[in-house]
Amino acid sequence: MYRKGMSMFALGMLAVLAGCQPAAETAEQAEARMASESAAAKTAIEASNAAFVTQFKAGQGDSVAAHYTEDGRVMAPNMATASGRQAIAGSLGMMAGATLVLNTESVSANGPLAVERGTYSITLTPPGATAPITDTGKYLVHWHKVGDKWLMVDDIWNSDLPAIPAEPAKKP
Repeated sequence: MYRKGMSMFALGMLAVLAGCQPAAETAEQAEARMASESAAAKTAIEASNAAFVTQFKAGQGDSVAAHYTEDGRVMAPNMATASGRQAIAGSLGMMAGATLVLNTESVSANGPLAVERGTYSITLTPPGATAPITDTGKYLVHWHKVGDKWLMVDDIWNSDLPAIPAEPAKKP
């Protein structure tokens, strides 16, 4: 009798708890929530990008690296991956004085995760070069919200310039 009473009590409690669960989010609700989260994330990410560009131009490698998570990664073209803030500071710090323009095209966020897609333009004088070069391209950044701050986890970009300069046609 005691077991039967406890089983009925347990079933009753499960029914009560099941009734307390929030209703599942509909597709429309999820879309509206993500649109709102994406808009808020885009505003914060664009503000972070503005500070990043200023610090990048000034050659403030440590400040630039602080925009990444501790284990963040920069995957620049024609370079090994820079993993961790110290490696990122060294990798991006060597581009001091460069003029960088970032154009965020979209941000898609869901909770503490976001993906930014955009284009860039950078003008810099590579080591050993006598004149500056300008490169344009596109990028993707995977962001995590840590506390109240969005930080980059994975940062990758690709140049629109040809990998190998075109050679003039050879005469027969």
